[in-house]
Amino acid sequence: MAHVIYLTQDGITDHIGQAQVAPYLLGLGREGHKIHIVSAEKPGRPALMAKYRALFEAAGIRWSHVPYANRPPLVSSFMVLWRMYKLARSVMRAEGQSLIHVRAYLPLELAVRLKREFGAKLLVDFRDFWADVGLEKKPFKFVYRHLKRREPHYLGAADEIVTLTDKAADILTSWYPEAVGGDRSRYHIIPCCADFSHFDPDKVDRAAVERRRRELDLGAGPVLLYLGSIGYDYLVPEMFKLFAALQRLRPDAKFLFLTNNSAADVEQARIAAGVSADAIRFASVDRAHVPEYIGLANLSVVFIRATQSKAGCSPTKLAELFACGVPVIANAGVGDMDEIIEFSRNGSVVVPDFDEGTLLSAVQQVLALGPDQRGRIRGESFGFSLEEGVKRYGRIYRTLSSETPISKAA
Repeated sequence: MAHVIYLTQDGITDHIGQAQVAPYLLGLGREGHKIHIVSAEKPGRPALMAKYRALFEAAGIRWSHVPYANRPPLVSSFMVLWRMYKLARSVMRAEGQSLIHVRAYLPLELAVRLKREFGAKLLVDFRDFWADVGLEKKPFKFVYRHLKRREPHYLGAADEIVTLTDKAADILTSWYPEAVGGDRSRYHIIPCCADFSHFDPDKVDRAAVERRRRELDLGAGPVLLYLGSIGYDYLVPEMFKLFAALQRLRPDAKFLFLTNNSAADVEQARIAAGVSADAIRFASVDRAHVPEYIGLANLSVVFIRATQSKAGCSPTKLAELFACGVPVIANAGVGDMDEIIEFSRNGSVVVPDFDEGTLLSAVQQVLALGPDQRGRIRGESFGFSLEEGVKRYGRIYRTLSSETPISKAA
């Protein structure tokens, strides 16, 4: 089994840490891999810290962390990474890990340095085109230009690389063939997965779903669901075009936003689209209750800005919706969704544009799904299950740990 130090600047107690870091590591720990996490954690979360401390201890995982900070800009990020480096170095000196698993992006520099110091193997989790996103829309462009220049060095230092999509692996291989010696097989594709035991419609109390329906005053019409955060990359005006198409067919339809932010952005787009406020609902709920609210939906929407930086995008919400048997309407050009979404397999549709006729046709297709077709969505989607994701990481861990253990650095 592998002896691993796992580096992430995303805190375990952050949303992304809870959804896309801790579940995998807990699964790997239960498989017998010896893991020590080093993360950066935000203050003021004692209950969550205690919860995950107990979960990790039960799985045989150790967890050390430094305080997260983002003020002042740049300086604070550098200090967080410096503290992470010193902490990780002391952990590796004491425990002699033979594998460094780094969740990109910012800790890549220190992971490469630790590999050089300790002679450990390096697994790089290249989650998205973070430097490219920064160059598109963030301040301090010189930082992202520097990181972009360093990208081939980081990938060249990796023994194995995980990407979220085939498209991302293809792009990185074409950009930096020398980093992997032209060997595309060094890239392993593990999309964002969902815990199918949690997002399981058979475990959802139907009485609870109906209670939520009454609380939200949804009536008897179809419900279009948007699940997740709202931000620059999520195409809210286009979502309202889709909802308008749904209302043409079913005037009693409702649009439910299950989100924890940016209600103002939604309201602005609603007004611009001329949609009645009475048709819109908002809910922000604990993860434990999310499956109940997904159970309200007849269909869902995943519209994401299709830029080059989104080639590596694998929305967690897609896996969660499929796990719950909810069909999706998505736009083309984002990650691997053009290949993943197929009406005959998962009852879902990719639209090539946002024209009224295109959206109306997609809605008609999805609304026409019969119970048997909806029932197959979950069964056809277990490739996005947490169990499958843990299995794929476990194979990489075993491959990288098959050689003679590395001796501790002096």
